[in-house]
Amino acid sequence: MSLSSFFSKNYIINFIILLIPISYIIGNLVLNLNVFLLILFTFLYFKGSVFHIKYGLTDKLILILFLYILLNGFFNNLLNFEFPDAPRQNIVLIKSLLFLRFLILYLVVRFLVSKEIINYKLLFLFYGLCTFFVCFDLIIQYVFGKNLLGMEGGSRRLSGVFGDEYIAGGFIQKFFIFLPYAVLFFSGIKNKFFLHLLLLFIFGITLFGVLASGNRMPLIFTIFAFLLIFIYEKKLRKLIGSAFIVFLLVFSFLLKTNNETYNHFNGFKDKSSEFISYFHESLSSSKNVLPKNVYVKEFVSGILTWQQNKMFGGGVKSFFLNCSSIKKDTKFIGSCNTHPHNYYLEIAASLGIIGLSLSIVIFSIILIKSLTFTRFSKIVPEIQNIFVPFFIIFVLEIFPLKTTGSFFTSLTGNFLFIILAFVVGLMELNKTRINYEKK
Repeated sequence: MSLSSFFSKNYIINFIILLIPISYIIGNLVLNLNVFLLILFTFLYFKGSVFHIKYGLTDKLILILFLYILLNGFFNNLLNFEFPDAPRQNIVLIKSLLFLRFLILYLVVRFLVSKEIINYKLLFLFYGLCTFFVCFDLIIQYVFGKNLLGMEGGSRRLSGVFGDEYIAGGFIQKFFIFLPYAVLFFSGIKNKFFLHLLLLFIFGITLFGVLASGNRMPLIFTIFAFLLIFIYEKKLRKLIGSAFIVFLLVFSFLLKTNNETYNHFNGFKDKSSEFISYFHESLSSSKNVLPKNVYVKEFVSGILTWQQNKMFGGGVKSFFLNCSSIKKDTKFIGSCNTHPHNYYLEIAASLGIIGLSLSIVIFSIILIKSLTFTRFSKIVPEIQNIFVPFFIIFVLEIFPLKTTGSFFTSLTGNFLFIILAFVVGLMELNKTRINYEKK
């Protein structure tokens, strides 16, 4: 590769895209800088042509959602903001305007996908290796008490390279899928035995890495991801089954021999039971039922805050302010946090029924189109190999029955709208390719 080709626009953009998982590890500031550079260089190189692609129904609905968020910000901040103690009196409007950066990011990635600028071989391999490093680092920290960088681990949860933030399991869940698909479709390994052995090793490292993190929900959804891979990739079914047998045996051994592991995961089972019991009792009884743990209280807070303004919500980043105002009521049974730890409850509380309905319609259309695309449509083989991992990540990300981070933060917004752009963009690219072949 010549020096001039290395510094070509395609290589620079791909290099910036490759840095995304590293940015997640370093933190929000670097992640936002990374995204800004991606947007900046794309517009520098392609200028107004970024917007000159064919947009489908899903793209238009996403545009409508962002337009609604902007109008919602004006409405709530100017007519519905009654918090004299708020850090800024125009905070809802500012956050609504800042949220538009995710629309620009979506359009940029959507353009890059449609113009086939992204090097998927490099993307899959590098993202996968980043996840492999995080998994290996966590296992080292679990076994030896310190990770590869010398950071000491805690008792029930480990952070690995994330330092004080216990989000390593979530990182693995988001990015691990790229490595097995990189090996499967881009490695060029022809020896079947070696290929299967390598994939089995990757599956094992992934499962034990997320287990070592102590993040219980990411562990469940990583297993769910393996189930989806099991459904879509027939050639991997025996390997996934073998990996699960080994994982279950080791996990069972740890539950029996390690009290911290047992208490940590048994506590999750108890909290899940309390969660189900609370909502069952609430639906079957006319009396107020008191939540038994903080997770239930946060979900209840989301519902109670939404009920203050069901149609339009309180605006982006207004949850804590609105929740705190109703907490003064002696009958309040929730627990106010910066967000209710569920995307859909946070969207409802912030954007009301209208915003929630728009979001659900967009997610549902993409889900239905994707299922139809993978099962019944004529697909270019190379696009299908690329599409399935992004689709699986999308399903995990929008799954409604789970605890989550805040929908309106950089960590979530950047990741979600990048994935949306890939899923929508690859389906549209396939349609373009098929139509071209017919001519």
